[in-house]
Amino acid sequence: MKGILLGGGLFVLIVVGVPLFVLLGGLSFGLFAAYEDLPSEALLKYVLETLTKPAFLAIPLYILSGALVARGRTAQQLVEVAQAWLGWLPGGLSVAAILACMIFGAISGSSPVTMVAIGSFLYPAMRRAGYPDSLALGSVTVGGSLGILIPPSIPMIVYGIVTRTDIEKLFVASVLPGLWAGGILIAIAILLGIRYRLPRESFRFRTAAKRTIQALPGMGLPFVVLGGIYAGLYNVTEAAGIAVLYLLLLEGIVYRSLRWSVLRDTLAEATTALGSILAVVLMAALLSYFLLLTELPFLVVEQVERLQLTALSFVLAVVGTLLVAGMVMDVLSAILVFAPAFLPAAQNLGISPLWLGVIFILALEVGYLTPPVGLNLFVAMGYFQRSMGQVVRASVTFLVGLLLTLLLLIGWPELFGLTMQV
Repeated sequence: MKGILLGGGLFVLIVVGVPLFVLLGGLSFGLFAAYEDLPSEALLKYVLETLTKPAFLAIPLYILSGALVARGRTAQQLVEVAQAWLGWLPGGLSVAAILACMIFGAISGSSPVTMVAIGSFLYPAMRRAGYPDSLALGSVTVGGSLGILIPPSIPMIVYGIVTRTDIEKLFVASVLPGLWAGGILIAIAILLGIRYRLPRESFRFRTAAKRTIQALPGMGLPFVVLGGIYAGLYNVTEAAGIAVLYLLLLEGIVYRSLRWSVLRDTLAEATTALGSILAVVLMAALLSYFLLLTELPFLVVEQVERLQLTALSFVLAVVGTLLVAGMVMDVLSAILVFAPAFLPAAQNLGISPLWLGVIFILALEVGYLTPPVGLNLFVAMGYFQRSMGQVVRASVTFLVGLLLTLLLLIGWPELFGLTMQV
C-alpha cells in the first residue's frame, strides 16, 4: 500500500511538472516516511558531510568563472580566433563553434553556460551566412555539452567526491576523450558543410595571427588552471579560486569590461545557478543515502556475481542504465544516485575507477541532449526560441558523434590513454 501511494504521489508531481529537485525530494522523503525502520535522524549529518567536502567549494567558483567569461570580452575573442583559423573549412563557422565550446568548456566547467556563451555569438553568425538552422542549432547545442567532459568539469568534481576518486587524475583522464569527442563533432560539421555546399570564408593569416595575439590572455587561462593542477602546484579548489582571480584581473584591468553593473549581474547569475545546483545535489544526496541504507550497492554486487558478468558486460549494463537515467534525471542527480550503487561491483571486477568515471560523464553527457529532461535541450529552446522537436532534430546528427566516442572509449580505451582494469 505504501508503495502504491508513493508511486501515485510521484506520478502527480510529474504530471504537475514540478522542478526536478522537488521531485527528487518528494521521492526521498516519501521513501524515508514509508520505511520507518531507517534511521532518518542521520539524514542531516549525511547531507552536511556531502555538502561540506572541500572540493564542493570549487563548484561555485567555476560557475562564477564561467559567468565572468560569458559576460566579458574573453568569450567573444575565443569565437573570433576560432572563426579566423577555421572559417575557410566547409562548415567552418560550425567547426569554429565546436572548437570554441571546447576551449570555453576548459574555463567554465558547465555545459549550459558554454552553449549560451558561444551560441550567442556564432549562432547568429551562422544564420547570417546562410547555414541551415539545424546545423547552426545542432553544433552549438551539442558542442556546448562538451563543457562537462573537458576539464575542469563540475559533474566530474561531484563524481570524484561521491566515489572518493582523485579528481586531479579524473581531469587528466578526461582530456583525450574530450579531444576525441570534439574532433568527431568537428568532422561531422565538415561533412555537413560539404553536403550543404556552404559558403567558406577566405583565410587571412595576418588576421588570424592578430586575433590570436589579442586573445592570448584568455586562452592562457586553461593552461594556468589545468597546468597548475597537473604540475601539483595547487588542488582543484585552489585552481578554481585562481581562475576567478585571473578573470577578475583580466576583465577588470586588462580589458576594462567589468563595470560594477556587469559584476553585480554576474554575481547574481552565478548565485542563481549555484542555488539550483545545490538544491538538486541536496535532494539527490538524500535519495543516495536511502539507497545506501537499503544496501543497494551490495545487492548490485550479488547480482553481478550471480550472473557472472565480465568487466565489459558490466560496463555495458551501466552505460545502458545511465543512458536511460539521462532521459529523466539531471546529470548531478544521476551521479549521486548511481555512482555509489555501481562502484562496489566495479571494484570487485577490478575496473579502473578513472575509466569508469569518464564513461559515466560521457554517458550522462548524452543525457544532456535526450528528452524529456535533457538540460541543454531546454536551455537551447529558451535561448534560441525553438521548439523541443526542432532542437532534438538539430542535435541528432551530432549526438551520434558523442555515442561513437562512447563506444570507442568502451571498446578501445587505449586510444584515450586509459585502461579497463586497475
